[in-house]
Amino acid sequence: MKQFKLECSPKIFAGENSFEKLGEVAKELGGSCAFVVIDRFLSEKTDIKKKTLCLLENNNIKAVIYDRITSEPTTDTGNECVSIAKESGCDITIGIGGGSALDTAKAVAGLLKNPGLIEDYQGIDKLKCQSVPKIMVPTTAGTGSEVTFTAVFIRAKEKKKGGINSRYLYPEAAILDPLLTLTLPPNITASTGMDAFCHAIESYISKKANFITRPISMEAMKLIWKNLPVAFENGKDIQAREKMLYASFLAGLGLANAGVTAVHSLSYPLGGLFGIPHGTANAVLLPYVVESILPHKKDLIEEIAHGISGTKAEEFMMKLKEFEKFLGIPQNLSQLGIPANCINELVEGAMQVKVPLENHPVELSARDIVKIYQAAF
Repeated sequence: MKQFKLECSPKIFAGENSFEKLGEVAKELGGSCAFVVIDRFLSEKTDIKKKTLCLLENNNIKAVIYDRITSEPTTDTGNECVSIAKESGCDITIGIGGGSALDTAKAVAGLLKNPGLIEDYQGIDKLKCQSVPKIMVPTTAGTGSEVTFTAVFIRAKEKKKGGINSRYLYPEAAILDPLLTLTLPPNITASTGMDAFCHAIESYISKKANFITRPISMEAMKLIWKNLPVAFENGKDIQAREKMLYASFLAGLGLANAGVTAVHSLSYPLGGLFGIPHGTANAVLLPYVVESILPHKKDLIEEIAHGISGTKAEEFMMKLKEFEKFLGIPQNLSQLGIPANCINELVEGAMQVKVPLENHPVELSARDIVKIYQAAF
């Protein structure tokens, strides 16, 4: 048996109305002034900002709210948040929303204890000091950021995405309250849910997968396959929302320990160059990357196919495309408006996202990546 390690953080508070514990959890972690990153949509369309302030004030914790976060945050946005948090004397961060809000809160926590700018720490293990405590409250069932050690930002001038990857970014606590996901629009439900599905499949086929991570990833896939269509069609179905939130967490746990693979490497340039949301980019590329694996690692795809749909690998590939089509996911890169003459630029960007490519079960050359992109058009 190959050697491996398993890391699991944070402490989890789950179930309906678990958000009510936010103030208590922040207090237990020693917070006195919280920097709170809230998704703009939530801030504008719900009362979550008011409720957050109330829960923190009830526990004598001051709050500095940043609610201008949008999809695919840039390093400039991250650095603005760090500056505000430092000036305000914040000693704990809270992320409420999708992956962008959570990643920003994690990065701010890291830079409150490490000097410099966001871009100084993009890479592997560049943070030198432990961050301040972090509480993550996901309101989308997709990114798994509440359980991972990564915070991703776009370097706007270079049109490239890069992640801060550090053990110091593991959150101390996460609150999984399905009631907070009920306002999620169908298209975001679909794209974030497919992001989680990608995490689960990729962590299952990763070279670093092991006998503990594979059952976790498989359970995530099963939950998503069954519950994502339900949540997509009826966003008020609390049971489907709850199962999706737990699936996203499990997929994130698989990701944190086994890593993702080529889907993420190939999707990063779509976000950096064209601003395609991360979940959508992953979802569009997933069938084409899996198809490229099939001739080489059919046993792995057979395990996934049998586990979640009771089919053979080839039939599963058809079902996966039907699954995505039902969810309104674009079927190819052309439908995303990506010009076909940019393949070389996409390949160059993908080759720079090295760690997922190293985790991929099949070694991919630049020529192999060209073929995948060509198929995806």
